[in-house]
Amino acid sequence: SSGINAEYGECPYSEGYDLTIGTSDTGDLVENTTMRHFRHLVIFLGGLQGLEPVIEADESLQEADPRVLFDYYLNTCPNQGSRTIRTEEALLITLASLRQKISENGMKN
Repeated sequence: SSGINAEYGECPYSEGYDLTIGTSDTGDLVENTTMRHFRHLVIFLGGLQGLEPVIEADESLQEADPRVLFDYYLNTCPNQGSRTIRTEEALLITLASLRQKISENGMKN
């Protein structure tokens, strides 16, 4: 996608995403978060510099505070031991850390 705001506009669901998660090493711990029920979830991962520069670079956004921009702003890899995590690693770590909360709160068929 060309930016965070564009991703919302490109949502394939007519009612949009009803739960948004941004990830960052400055976010809240997953285990301290109570997730609400949802139908359509989108998770935003940052690049090498994190999610914050992506937000700052998106001129179409009215809000620059990720805690306001997303429903949840989470640190899915606490104590990571390095400043950066490759995107493919971050994706797997994030999905694994959110798995239980997603399965408990996502819409059941």
